[in-house]
Amino acid sequence: MVLPCLVLFASLLVRTVSAGTHGCLKLDSLTLDKMLSMPGYGYLVKIDEPVRYGEQEQTFKSLCKLAYSLPDFFVGNVPVQQFNDKDNDDVRERFNLTKQDFPVYYLFTAELKDGFRYSGHIQAANIIKWLREFNIMMPSIDTIDELDALVNKFLKAPSEAHLVEAKSLVAKFSTDQKAPHYVKIMEKMLSKGPAYAKDEVARVMKLLGGKVHPEKQAELNARLKVLKVFAELEACDMYKCPTGWKKKFDAAGVIGTDTETCCNPPCADTDEPEHDAQGHHCSYYDTDRTARECGDWDTGQFRASKMCCSCGGGRREQ
Repeated sequence: MVLPCLVLFASLLVRTVSAGTHGCLKLDSLTLDKMLSMPGYGYLVKIDEPVRYGEQEQTFKSLCKLAYSLPDFFVGNVPVQQFNDKDNDDVRERFNLTKQDFPVYYLFTAELKDGFRYSGHIQAANIIKWLREFNIMMPSIDTIDELDALVNKFLKAPSEAHLVEAKSLVAKFSTDQKAPHYVKIMEKMLSKGPAYAKDEVARVMKLLGGKVHPEKQAELNARLKVLKVFAELEACDMYKCPTGWKKKFDAAGVIGTDTETCCNPPCADTDEPEHDAQGHHCSYYDTDRTARECGDWDTGQFRASKMCCSCGGGRREQ
């Protein structure tokens, strides 16, 4: 009876996903301990204010999404309210935290039952690297460091030995959709020569420039990220835009390392106080997925294409 109960409880936990963050378990002072008592699972738990915006919130959303591929690992959030009912403030006290500490991440595993606090910069790539130190093989944001190091050796003196080593490493990163591309590209370069990588970059970018199904687009973007390592090129997804500029949505599919190529210029949304038919303001359209809905929920007072920067409108700074 133990296993069915665990499966049932896990399914109930998954249903407690935060409304604003796909893949996140929304926890409280009661469900936190109940969850941690389940054997065989690991958890990354964020303790934070109820609402978080900006880069740190995007970091959390990325971690939740990437953790989905790990069957025995979950990302959770405990929202702490320090006023009114003070929901979950006992969790803050339990971990001896102050509001100034937020957001705080703790890793819980069979070996770390009391939680181990992350102390680095709140950035998805850094947290993923930290988790891997505990053998939690989260998919990477960009390429895979261990395989990149092997590619650098391969480019200096390509050999079948590198391919054998790559296949062994790829098995370790089986939850990362980019991993198999390393082996496939290495095989192609051994058979077709070193020019293959740059030629393939051009081909993939041409495909991404056309009409591509979202699933195929994700696959091609993953391939392009790996190809740029073999071709010794850099894509815009790794370029840091200046303050006020925003990364282009298709940055992973654009080769470049400059502001004009990789970023959209400063822009201010002009929707306030209006909202679309679903109650959304312009900030709703600030992701690759939701930007595809620009105009779908327009009203007589709200026009996404005129008011929202992500939809081509807003007020552009000169």
